[in-house]
Amino acid sequence: MNIRFALPVAALAAATALAGCADDDATGTAAPPTSRAPIVPASEAAVVPSSAPSSKAPVASGAASGCPVTVAALEKAFKANREIADNILLGKGLKDASCYGGWATAVAQPVNMDAATVLFKYDAAKKTWAAVSGGTDGICRDTVPEDVATHLKGCQN
Repeated sequence: MNIRFALPVAALAAATALAGCADDDATGTAAPPTSRAPIVPASEAAVVPSSAPSSKAPVASGAASGCPVTVAALEKAFKANREIADNILLGKGLKDASCYGGWATAVAQPVNMDAATVLFKYDAAKKTWAAVSGGTDGICRDTVPEDVATHLKGCQN
């Protein structure tokens, strides 16, 4: 879920929770809650982010993630993976590199053929990039974490 949609839902849930508190009288006895806030359907309430700690590790940035990365570094990693290099025509080289959280994508520029996107993963221990997969569709599916994929060109399909 996109965060800009989660925030209004969270505000609505908070308003609904607080609405019951507004009807308390001064003697300490509570009247039955008469919420004036709209009822949030269970399907929407379930997506409200909690304040509980997340089990996801934070996305690495800077030197630990290998970002930013140059097209030259990605081309070197592309050529080092023989299987990917044999199956994707590089043509004029790679372009449109994007990098986030230890993952990167770049687009091959073959002549008179559909361009393929190549997916790369950074190895922080070795401080090197490796080509992981490539193609024209779905290269990030089931490989790149969703919160990272949204930042990489070519991972939205």
